[in-house]
Amino acid sequence: MKEVVLVKDLGYLQIDTAASTAAIGPTSYGLGTWEAHPLGTTNVFIMREEIDIAGLTNMELTFYPIGGDVQRGPVSMGQAFAAGGLINEWIYVTATPIEFFPGPSAQTFTLPGQGSNTSEFTNILWGKAWTWVANASLPVLMGVGVNQTLLGSGEPTNGDRLYVYRVVSPLAFSPGVGTFAELPNVRLILSGQLREEAEYSQIMRMRRSYELQQSYDED
Repeated sequence: MKEVVLVKDLGYLQIDTAASTAAIGPTSYGLGTWEAHPLGTTNVFIMREEIDIAGLTNMELTFYPIGGDVQRGPVSMGQAFAAGGLINEWIYVTATPIEFFPGPSAQTFTLPGQGSNTSEFTNILWGKAWTWVANASLPVLMGVGVNQTLLGSGEPTNGDRLYVYRVVSPLAFSPGVGTFAELPNVRLILSGQLREEAEYSQIMRMRRSYELQQSYDED
């Protein structure tokens, strides 16, 4: 058994709230690429990253997640959120890729765990969610977390990589008032153990990973 700590940096996001449909930018500080809903009609922004663990597992060991945390700076929300707006934010670590915009029209935004497919919960190894609101008593309307929720099944995986997602959704803001909201760079820290399993258990776990992968290919 070997203990490991995995780290992934997820980059800064600036949200332009000049219109009712928010936009990314214009300022970008690197560390990954943000993407908006492909139809441009939903206030959802996603960053997709991966952690390669093939060198740790060598296709013979299984990674057991133990715990995680996110190191971060403050959220700045601007006047657009002063009258009741909020920002929802999620960070997921999954065993297989997630399709956030399913179907050819890409009109539906579905977060893991909100649908009827129970495999969504199993697929999330670790996650955390925040709801941010503006604190009008501070000069720059800093975001204050009114809810934090831990997510994840803690299920082990013997895949060769982990999939990391950061999802941000601004809601109920006043367009055209206070142009920007800003979410800082964050660093995801995920701790776990590498263990050797019986051959049969390892094969069945690989099969389960394959089944989870196929479930996200459905329209």
